[in-house]
Amino acid sequence: MKNKLPPLVHEDYQAWELFSHKPYRWVFNKLEIATRQGLHCGPAGTAPKHNGLYISRPIYNIYGMGINAEQFHYESEMEQAMISHDKIRPGHFWCEWLQGEQYSIDYQQYEDGSWKVNSVWQGAHYSHNNLTKFRSWTKLSPRATPHPKELPLELEFLDTFEVPFFNVEIINEHIIEIHLRPGDLRFDYLPVGTTLYPVWQGEDTPVGRWLEEPDPDMTENLASGNLKDARDGFIIVENPHQL
Repeated sequence: MKNKLPPLVHEDYQAWELFSHKPYRWVFNKLEIATRQGLHCGPAGTAPKHNGLYISRPIYNIYGMGINAEQFHYESEMEQAMISHDKIRPGHFWCEWLQGEQYSIDYQQYEDGSWKVNSVWQGAHYSHNNLTKFRSWTKLSPRATPHPKELPLELEFLDTFEVPFFNVEIINEHIIEIHLRPGDLRFDYLPVGTTLYPVWQGEDTPVGRWLEEPDPDMTENLASGNLKDARDGFIIVENPHQL
């Protein structure tokens, strides 16, 4: 008899609790994800070896929404400032800036034991300076999906009866986040070519099919002031040309 499937989780804090005794819970550590891919990165209190563009992020961010993620330009004369936390706050890490499109990919394991792409969305930011505010998400065909260069072996051999879905976010084939949950199953039924337009607080709501933001903490509290922008919901456009 097959084991009973675990409850399907929708948030990272639920996955953190559900998989508390599993060896693959390291995927919540974003510095570890970057390190395993050979990206130039390090924790607060260390400094890059090369000048250039970098990103600063929390090593752990269970809430999501890119809280406190910032782009910065590093020059060698900033080394002491980096080491003394003048630039990178404790609990954060720095990583080389990745250029390219951002994708969110849901994987689902079927009975043949191989992971299949369940859905893929391509995101577009308003600007490279605002890392949390997306202009749109467009659903792509799984057959045209860009994939990470390689999935960590621990994910390749996940038991479907423990983790029936997982989500990977990538930029230029590099993994930036892994979630032991689906991205957002509310949108999986939508056809390829559908575009979601987030509506942010203070903006006028465009005409169209409206879906309200399900997390009142975001819209009312801005994650206790840690979010720069709060999302009120989405406009769903199955034919992007109708806007």
